[in-house]
Amino acid sequence: MTDDELMEELKARFDHTKQALHDVKMVTKKLEMVNKKLEASEQIKSNFVSHMKNEINNPLTSILGLSEQLMGLEAPDGAFVSSIAAMIHSEAFNLDFQLRNIFAAAELEAGETEMQISVVDVDTVIMEVVGSFEQSIRTRRLSIGYNRKVAMLAGERLLFKTDAEKLQLLFANLFSNAIEFNRDGGSVYVRVELLDSQLILAVSDTGPGVDMTRLNQMFDRFVQLDTGTTKLHRGQGLGLSITKAIVDMLEGTISVNNTAFSPDGTVPDATLAEDRTGCTFSITIPEVEMNAEANAFSVDGNEFFFNDGKASETF
Repeated sequence: MTDDELMEELKARFDHTKQALHDVKMVTKKLEMVNKKLEASEQIKSNFVSHMKNEINNPLTSILGLSEQLMGLEAPDGAFVSSIAAMIHSEAFNLDFQLRNIFAAAELEAGETEMQISVVDVDTVIMEVVGSFEQSIRTRRLSIGYNRKVAMLAGERLLFKTDAEKLQLLFANLFSNAIEFNRDGGSVYVRVELLDSQLILAVSDTGPGVDMTRLNQMFDRFVQLDTGTTKLHRGQGLGLSITKAIVDMLEGTISVNNTAFSPDGTVPDATLAEDRTGCTFSITIPEVEMNAEANAFSVDGNEFFFNDGKASETF
């Protein structure tokens, strides 16, 4: 081997070693990034478990304490009993809502969520969800507006082929947020529209709006933008992550905007921005194509009717 050939070989080996070191450094950096993400994930989950303990224990303690008060009454006063019953219902409802989100998150995480497609009565789903939050609406002195931008005959129901239970859960989370992050005495507007076989569902509130610079974090699981010792709102950041996961499963889209609203909740009005700054979450989901023989019909997301040519059964 000549000197020139030896130098060329040494140079080639040096370049190869240099490239190998560079590759090792890149892999190390990636491993460090993955490790940091894992640590952050574990910390978030650890905090979630700790906070969730309070979210479950606090209402349970309240329910038990209020129940004991009722049992200890010797001469029950109607107004007092009614007040205690309302508080028990509120705590039980909030607990049930949190648990539903936890179970939904667990199923999504495990990949065990399946689609159950039926013909859904959208109006009834919305009215049932709104009705379930009646106590919170009264407590916050909120006004609720419902605008259905669909041309229909009088008495005709708004029917849409989708998963009733998932539609109910995602709307419940959006509606819950609109109540929780609203101002006392404010408004919540719900708008429904059918466009090119797609259901558009928008929920607007008159609260302070959201920090759009943190929009990417908003839909992360176990993340809530309102955190720390100054946290003012209940919940652990599951609702929006579940909503986003369900919308993705239904092959839809979700968007959020800080807007002001006209009184009917349909058109943003800049003249009202000073006292009606708020937030609008909008979801768009396509109608699912069903087999012509599949005629399951869901009234409110829980009740299904099946026509088998003989008789109807309710489950």
